[in-house]
Amino acid sequence: MRPTTSLSLSLLSTLLLLPISTLAAFTGQAEADGVKFDFTQLKQHSVIVEHKQDPTVVKSTYTINPVGKIEVSNEVSKEDQCPDGTQVCMISRLWHGDKPDDHVAQIIPFGSFESEKGSEPEYTIMRDADKKVLGLNVTIHGPEYGEKKLKQSAIVKFLCDPEKTGLEPDTDGKDSNSLKFVSYEGDQTLTLEWRTKYACEKVPGETPAPSQGSWGFFTWFIVIAFLAVAAYLIFGSWLNYNKYGARGWDLLPHSDTLRDLPYLIKDFLRRAVNTFQGSGGRGGYSAI
Repeated sequence: MRPTTSLSLSLLSTLLLLPISTLAAFTGQAEADGVKFDFTQLKQHSVIVEHKQDPTVVKSTYTINPVGKIEVSNEVSKEDQCPDGTQVCMISRLWHGDKPDDHVAQIIPFGSFESEKGSEPEYTIMRDADKKVLGLNVTIHGPEYGEKKLKQSAIVKFLCDPEKTGLEPDTDGKDSNSLKFVSYEGDQTLTLEWRTKYACEKVPGETPAPSQGSWGFFTWFIVIAFLAVAAYLIFGSWLNYNKYGARGWDLLPHSDTLRDLPYLIKDFLRRAVNTFQGSGGRGGYSAI
């Protein structure tokens, strides 16, 4: 029995040392070919594609949430939204002129936030001929769809673009949206491109930009000085009240000095002005 026990312990130790790399969900963080990517600063984003089908127009909205499942709206009926748990989805609606139909025409979930076992997200790094990182391909698997029961999936190409945050929408028809529709092949594979600075490789040793929300030395100095003065005034007032029964201005420590402070400052400024004026005058006797 002893060899069997040793073998079991050996197998258990081996399993514990294996890296856990088969997460069933894409949460915005990934690693490929030794390069780490962090897309957690991105938010749910959409791109709209139009197809003319006389006399109507089909507008398809492709939505992706890179850090979780697509948010469900309480203002829209459940039948007109992506299934709960979907991470990449398309919703198509027919438009007649400027008016859309009351209900959507088609909903296709391309990727689920929690994939089945064996369908975990796949990561492929993109490089140029000089091995420079161009971005990351993320493949997210989804459920079956349609009469043929074709298993859907979404390939999201996160492309390095230092000039884009990744949240730019399409403004005034200028096609400035950082998220682009590329293709939908074989009725089962959707491809999107997402340009963002978060897909760029970080230079080793690069110091991160200082946080805008942190306090500098001068700010901390002002805060500490203010607290020290406040504590001094409060403690001194309490001491004068309990020891001498002081009231009003007499409560403050060194109240006489504080009361005379405006006059002292005024006198100091007058002397300073007289000193500068006197230094600029001519020497010798003055006429009487």
